[in-house]
Amino acid sequence: MLVPQVDADGNELSGIRLPNVAVPIATYTGWNFRSSSIGQPEELLPLTGSFIPFPVNKAEREQANDPRLSIEERYGSRAQYERLAMDAATKLVQQRYLLSEDAPRVVERTLATWDEITRGTTLAGK
Repeated sequence: MLVPQVDADGNELSGIRLPNVAVPIATYTGWNFRSSSIGQPEELLPLTGSFIPFPVNKAEREQANDPRLSIEERYGSRAQYERLAMDAATKLVQQRYLLSEDAPRVVERTLATWDEITRGTTLAGK
């Protein structure tokens, strides 16, 4: 089976990387293994992806033995993450892969995912 190359976080390197992948807070895959409850758990479930959030902080990462850096270790704060996500969206607008009027909505959705994972914390200066 041929699969795309991935970065250290498990996110695909090819294609257009929207802000949620260019500035990740999770691993996104385009595949998923079948549940053992439906049989053949070693087989891929076609067209069903996975979303595996990064740990919120270093303590969570170490407790889970997760090799990926935590959100806090990567970005420090929600404000820094927002700046990086907006930069990624702006780059896509400049490359004509994203309409300028859609950029704020894309960043807003990315920030909503931040809030879901971090339970609304800004991290810096908790």
